[in-house]
Amino acid sequence: MDSQDRINFKLGAKRQILDHLSFFILLSILWIALNAIGGMVYERSLNGVTDTMTGTGWSFATNVFSFGWLLIIAGQMLRAGTRLTMIDIDRGNAELDNPIQRSFKLFDNGRYFLGWLFIGILVSIFTFLWSLLLVVPGIIKAYSYSQAFFLYRDAVDKGEQLSPLQAITKSREMMNGNKSFLFIMDLSFIGWFFLSFITFGLAGLFVQPYYDMARAKFFNQLVVRHDQPQATGTQQM
Repeated sequence: MDSQDRINFKLGAKRQILDHLSFFILLSILWIALNAIGGMVYERSLNGVTDTMTGTGWSFATNVFSFGWLLIIAGQMLRAGTRLTMIDIDRGNAELDNPIQRSFKLFDNGRYFLGWLFIGILVSIFTFLWSLLLVVPGIIKAYSYSQAFFLYRDAVDKGEQLSPLQAITKSREMMNGNKSFLFIMDLSFIGWFFLSFITFGLAGLFVQPYYDMARAKFFNQLVVRHDQPQATGTQQM
């Protein structure tokens, strides 16, 4: 993939979001809200630990800390469902209706959720271990493993057997030569994320769906380019 692909992904994503803005805002609003509230609760718990070191104060701060993390995890579950929906929309496999319901797509199939859970745990462990060497290897590996869950979901839908560990390996293989492309595309959103920050998250109602849709387009193109040589080889045989 090259810089023109990056431009096309972003332009296509922006056009799609703006054309159906209310749908994508409703699709994303629950996970955005849960993440925001969870972040505020988490910050409050840290302040509580700092300000009160008594037994009662520590217990309260710990409980608040745990609740904050639960909200963030719940938000990430809904974000996973949102991203799956965007991948399907970009493929033409999903309608632009029932946005709130579609944000819960992770729970449409028990294997989706279990795959998301186990892949998330494994990726966190692997990335942490690589980060013990230096920060940069950890970042590189995070990008290598970034498509694992989506590949796993595709395998489930096709009735193929793909374990979480195999999905991670497949993601690593498919991201060879594409990590820097995705990293640069992510960096190109820094200005948009700053806009979201200075508007106290209001612009995020557009920015987050825009970013997730651009990544959905990247994943779909990654799959297409990976499958093309195989399809060509089959035809030649």
